[in-house]
Amino acid sequence: MKQTRLSPNSSKSVSIANINQLKTQFLTDMELAGLARASRNRYLVAVEQLIKYCWCSPAELTERQVNNYMLERHRQNPAKGTFKVMRFALRFFFQQTLGRDWHLFKKK
Repeated sequence: MKQTRLSPNSSKSVSIANINQLKTQFLTDMELAGLARASRNRYLVAVEQLIKYCWCSPAELTERQVNNYMLERHRQNPAKGTFKVMRFALRFFFQQTLGRDWHLFKKK
């Protein structure tokens, strides 16, 4: 199955206000969870990469879309640590900030 990205000219647009609100909540959630500043920065970069890839608010994404994104990133053969940080960041974001209890993040 081919995964396609939404273009900036797509009918779906990224709401800057929505993204900023999610970013603020995400940063707060990470700080309250006790993540180190460097970890928070890496996690933020991982979620920003997802937003740039999808051209929509991550709150609009389905579990399948996030799974396909992670699979595509894995197929690019990143360093194991890089992929793990991305996975942990997305898991934290979707579980803690958005309150989504997806099966995707329960797998090993």
